[in-house]
Amino acid sequence: MAEKVKMKITIAGRQYPMTVHEHEEETIRKAGKEINEMIKIFEQKYDIRDKQDALAMCALQFVSKSMTMEKSESDNDTELAQRLQNIIQLIDKQLN
Repeated sequence: MAEKVKMKITIAGRQYPMTVHEHEEETIRKAGKEINEMIKIFEQKYDIRDKQDALAMCALQFVSKSMTMEKSESDNDTELAQRLQNIIQLIDKQLN
């Protein structure tokens, strides 16, 4: 069983204590760093002064990317299923 560790992550100037599996710690730290970098970009690019607005824009961008990837994976799964069905039909024709 994976060991749990306590950590603190700082996002938008606020610290958040967390307890995570040891193998997740590095990923969470990288995610926090990426969020903070994105906040800086939004603040500079759109002259945002409220961290809440920058966080909302980060959330929107991350969820949008996630949904796009899920749709792409779903489309790939559908295409793969169709190809497999075609192969099955070809095999059935050869056997009959």
